[in-house]
Amino acid sequence: MDNHNQNRLKILSHSHGLVLLYHSISSDARLFQKPIHNIKPEIFEKHISELSEFFQFVSMVEFVCADDPSGLATITFDDGYRNVLTNALPILEGAQIPATICVNSSVLFGQINWRDKIRFLIQHNLTEDFMVTCCLPETESTFYRFSKHPANNSALIDHRLNEYFKNHAIEIKQDRTYLNSKDLKACTKSNKLLSVINHSASHYVLSSLTNEEQIHEINEPRQWLSEFSRAYLENVFAVPFGGSRDINEKSLEFVIEAGYHNLLMSRQRLHPTNQLTSHKPRMIERFMPRSEDIIEEILRTCSELSV
Repeated sequence: MDNHNQNRLKILSHSHGLVLLYHSISSDARLFQKPIHNIKPEIFEKHISELSEFFQFVSMVEFVCADDPSGLATITFDDGYRNVLTNALPILEGAQIPATICVNSSVLFGQINWRDKIRFLIQHNLTEDFMVTCCLPETESTFYRFSKHPANNSALIDHRLNEYFKNHAIEIKQDRTYLNSKDLKACTKSNKLLSVINHSASHYVLSSLTNEEQIHEINEPRQWLSEFSRAYLENVFAVPFGGSRDINEKSLEFVIEAGYHNLLMSRQRLHPTNQLTSHKPRMIERFMPRSEDIIEEILRTCSELSV
């Protein structure tokens, strides 16, 4: 990295915090053929090493409680992929860096992630056949994208998916892609570096749901998450998908009622330290690396911040 980019990132770190968002951490070639976010372990380790020159890695608790999180970084993993424990945790332990796993209760208790059902249709060229039975009012460039459009109720789509698979005698078996509740509880109990955050019950688009459905998605995981005691962060909620359009005013109202004061978003931004901390819920920006050169990617994606 040249001196110019070093200086640009150093300037950014003086006025911003960095919340990294990862999903799957694996070298398995099959995962790179699916529309999921996956990073090789060696790339993940490279990211941490390079960013450590500009940011101090802390726990999520330390990040959200800091009066000024500029120069601080923290790591999150969404959706509870099992390979985070096998591939990312040893790297974190070696560097003594804490991390947070954002989990969905439905998957932890053996249900199939509705996005995996969507991926199944795509991989088996069944999307057009499915659309005959499930008309979605909003369309975008691809079936994968418009299936998560806020105008399309995620819970209803999931119901239609289940009907389609049942009527066509299609069975999708739950494999060991995701952590289960027992394994997650065991690893957070034995490893003090890990914490857990509510990522909703089923990873539906909150703004697509009815009020009652939103309340259920936000509140249902709280009971079993409370069993994690030390590891469970009660005042932070990770918004499924995390875009601006994925929540609405009712979402904000319901998360506040549930006791969450911080919302983890996913808008490819660094977290500005001049954001008013008195506003509740406070939106914590996250950045999801997609390439090997994370420094260049941050500077390119957040170019308006680094002028």
